[in-house]
Amino acid sequence: MTPDELAALIVDLRQEGSDTPEIEVKRAAGGFPDSVLPTVSAFANTPGGGVIVFGLDERDGFAAVGVYDVVACKATLATKTRQALDPPATFEAWDLEFEGAAVLVAKIHEQPSHGKPCRVTSSGKAYLRSYDGDYELSQVEEQTFIANRSTPMFDQQVVPGATRNDLHPDLLAAYLASCRASSTALAAMPDDEVLYRTGVTTGSDRSPSLAGLIALGTYPQQYVPNAVIQASVAPRAGDPPGTRAADVRRFDGPLPLMLDEALRWVQRNTRTRVRFGIDGQGRDEPEFPVEAVRELLSNALIHRDLGPYALTQAITLRLDERQLVLSNPGGLWGITVDRLGKTGVTSARNGQLLRICQNVRSQEGNRVVEALASGIPAVLSSLRDAGMVPPRFHDQGISFTVAVPNHALLAREDLDWLAGLPAAATLGDRQRHALVAMRRGQTWTNQSFRETFPMDSREARTELAGLVEAGVATADGERGGRVYRIAAHLTGEALIPTARITSQSAPQPGNSPADKTSPNARRKNWDLIQRHLNTGDMTAVEISEATGLTARQVQYALQLMREAGSVALIGSQGHRDSRYRIVAPPQGD
Repeated sequence: MTPDELAALIVDLRQEGSDTPEIEVKRAAGGFPDSVLPTVSAFANTPGGGVIVFGLDERDGFAAVGVYDVVACKATLATKTRQALDPPATFEAWDLEFEGAAVLVAKIHEQPSHGKPCRVTSSGKAYLRSYDGDYELSQVEEQTFIANRSTPMFDQQVVPGATRNDLHPDLLAAYLASCRASSTALAAMPDDEVLYRTGVTTGSDRSPSLAGLIALGTYPQQYVPNAVIQASVAPRAGDPPGTRAADVRRFDGPLPLMLDEALRWVQRNTRTRVRFGIDGQGRDEPEFPVEAVRELLSNALIHRDLGPYALTQAITLRLDERQLVLSNPGGLWGITVDRLGKTGVTSARNGQLLRICQNVRSQEGNRVVEALASGIPAVLSSLRDAGMVPPRFHDQGISFTVAVPNHALLAREDLDWLAGLPAAATLGDRQRHALVAMRRGQTWTNQSFRETFPMDSREARTELAGLVEAGVATADGERGGRVYRIAAHLTGEALIPTARITSQSAPQPGNSPADKTSPNARRKNWDLIQRHLNTGDMTAVEISEATGLTARQVQYALQLMREAGSVALIGSQGHRDSRYRIVAPPQGD
């Protein structure tokens, strides 16, 4: 890490007002911090690891207070990571100076799968990073890590009590026909042999495997009750006070039926918009491309963790005014987030289920899996063709979440304007949306950009810098308060009034970090959070799920609301079971 990278990292922390999922700050001015081991354990268990910065004071706005002794701090960290953790954690460190103080930065490496979970030896506890805290693993989460030490084979296991009669006759007939049509070898086999050779049945009595039951069963939930999709719509402006969710549904049955019903539910709860193509013709298009939603649902159903510890959890699907969020038990297997969508890159947690679903069709005649390694590329392609930004993927090791922002489709005049702008040809999808918003009078900061286009602060900085490098935007102000505006040479035409490029509110003047001194800016999201807290005490995670706000938005608002005496924390800071309670209506700063 370079001094410039450290400076940028601290700017991001100051903008956030708290630690982040990837970065933890320790004061370390008076000695080695006692709270380091849980943080190292959490980062070692979290995909991608994380960074600990020694020598900053979070309570004083991340002021540089310096490390008590850099050499001693580094030596103590090395000793503790070797001797106080099982298995030992590894790290790399840098001695740097920031604002005249000595700072130590340590990058904690992720443990390989066979080394998870990494435990604190003295307590036997293991931790995981979530939001800005280190949380002790539950028994279910520990079992998830232990099971991931080897290739999962849960989908091949026998389902106790299930018989061939539990398979749906129509699905079974269509499956057998598809298998025989795609394989000369299978075409010559009797039905029972085809089912056994393709993994639908298993064991000496040829009873259904878990994969066969989930894909082709009449009602798999008789044996695996939580192999379902739990769907809900976030409260809307017109909903009665106290509403936590609308159109709550539980989709069950065989996998292809769940896929079809969940897809129809998304279409029913989202809007259709008119989009103008390059031929000038307006066409009705869904808020979320059907192909993208289908592929994401299919991926969640096929790649969810099927271990006994994970089958206590359902896939969750949530819609709000800003995004579609889909989460399934079990993180990525054999692949990392940065490789998703790359041509020919695939990895299957449930190899048997994946192969079966290549020959399973939904009620509408679509294959559940069209081709290996084609799902995520199809999602990215369909979103790009719709003029939308890519989804945001988050792998926590024990769960995998994808968020698809519902940015409005670009109108014909916007497409024409971009087409006549040579520099726009080099811009990405998010940058084009941001530039169109600038044309309408919008300004951007790092925080407002990443809240609108879900990403981390470094990605946002790169995207915004790309607009400046392309000559279509300017940046004013120092790091931490930098504001991006449309370039002067593009303002010859009158700025188009109107304001929103997404179905969520695009950050307006007075609501951006650049205006943090404004009372309205500091009260942003208070009313929304208070409305949900009025129904009862909630954790920060529950508030984030109920409101659709990001974890960082929730933490920032709650911090200010606590300072104003509007809410009280019931429990300990940074503990995921701690809850927040309304004390009095929020007061202005």
